[in-house]
Amino acid sequence: MFGGTTMNLNELLTNVDVIHHRNLDDINVDFITDDSREVKPGSMFVAVRGYEHDGHVYIDEAIQNGASVIVGEKDLELLVPYVQVRNSKKALGQILCQYYKQPSACKKVIGVTGTNGKTTTSYMLKAIFEQNNYSVGIIGTIEYFINGESRPSQNTTPGTAMLQKLLYESVDDVIIIEISSHALKQCRVEGVQLDAAIFTNLDSEHLDYHKSMTEYFESKFKIFDLLKPHGYALVNRDDEWGEKAYHLLREKGTHVYTVGTSSKADAQIHRQDTSVTLKAINTNVLLNLKMPGIHNRFNAAFSLMVGELFDLELSETVDALNHVEKVKGRFEVVNFPGNITVVVDYAHTPKGFYHCLNTVRESGANRIIHVFGFRGSRYSTKREVMMNESLKVSDYYILTFDDLNGSTEEEMRQILKYFHDHHGSSKGEVIPDRTIAIERAIKLANDGDWIIITGKGHEQYKGNFALGTKTDLETVETLMNRARQITRLS
Repeated sequence: MFGGTTMNLNELLTNVDVIHHRNLDDINVDFITDDSREVKPGSMFVAVRGYEHDGHVYIDEAIQNGASVIVGEKDLELLVPYVQVRNSKKALGQILCQYYKQPSACKKVIGVTGTNGKTTTSYMLKAIFEQNNYSVGIIGTIEYFINGESRPSQNTTPGTAMLQKLLYESVDDVIIIEISSHALKQCRVEGVQLDAAIFTNLDSEHLDYHKSMTEYFESKFKIFDLLKPHGYALVNRDDEWGEKAYHLLREKGTHVYTVGTSSKADAQIHRQDTSVTLKAINTNVLLNLKMPGIHNRFNAAFSLMVGELFDLELSETVDALNHVEKVKGRFEVVNFPGNITVVVDYAHTPKGFYHCLNTVRESGANRIIHVFGFRGSRYSTKREVMMNESLKVSDYYILTFDDLNGSTEEEMRQILKYFHDHHGSSKGEVIPDRTIAIERAIKLANDGDWIIITGKGHEQYKGNFALGTKTDLETVETLMNRARQITRLS
């Protein structure tokens, strides 16, 4: 996808598992892409088998557009030089790593994976390194922040070509990458070298793609294959899949460190207060986090452990963690007129619901009104568990649209109606328009009540809703401004 430097083909193929090649003379490449539409004369086109599309179908188009060499997995006879490889997804990453001179090898790179907590942990890590005078880049769900400039995020983990280009362009001392299970399974991070890999937890999610929790775990576990020879693995031993990862890593001889509430953990989280014991230095660290909830103490414990492993000044690390006020779309609190508290959070899994709702309850809510929905064409079994988590803790629910994701509005209406009808309509209602659902929740709230809106977080709405707003937070702020105007007029 990117060019600007010319490199010999044989050098580009240094680390690639080549089956055989044909018509290779002294070929130079100055542009590499897996998108046939971007091909121009002098390009290498890598035909990748994707989840929905097979790049081999577009080889003829790539040749017509001027490709000078094709890389693919099939045994083909072409009129241009062709390299057959074992795995073209891996080959793309390996080729781009060579093209960009192994960009992750010369800086500190930390990868974070897990169902919940990736983004918050990443920004906590950013804070502790910056407090210790490192420049820090982030490649993740909210943004791609490189060399002090923010770019819109396209995916949690960008495509192979974009990722390698961002690493190449970065002059930051430290890069933190949120690494999704999709990216690991699709080899998007092939060739990336990590100094530390964090496994936060695993919850029922993306099982439309991975088919089982075991397959989901195996995809996540691939993050540890990216570690440099002396890199560190960090896992959550309170999580059953984290515990499994711990034992597998020990068997492999990986340098593995743990967080958890057990005394066995290297960073032990204490439930009775907000302290974390770092066993290696026999120190009890008292945290005063602005971000509430036990789940955020886990995120902070990972950051403390990383700080210790990278020899950061502990006092500076603690100070940085205590000053992280919020992360976009993660438990963002808005104090509404009438002593009503509104929380916007990205939670979209059963464990995410559990932590958010219990954090609100622990914060002293009089009543909890929960606004949430389900995503269309996604793993549907978790919907029942999510509904039950809400019913356990909230006092009232409003089911609404999340993302349709290929489902029709009528299909989603029927799904919402089904869950409402089967879980006792006296405790909730269905309002498909998300903005009207939020407005209704605010109208229902009284002094001391908390409204928690989950599922979207920082994400913009896909579709148009009655209030014309684009995010949950924008909807809340619009309604708050209206309430203030009414108060002034009265």
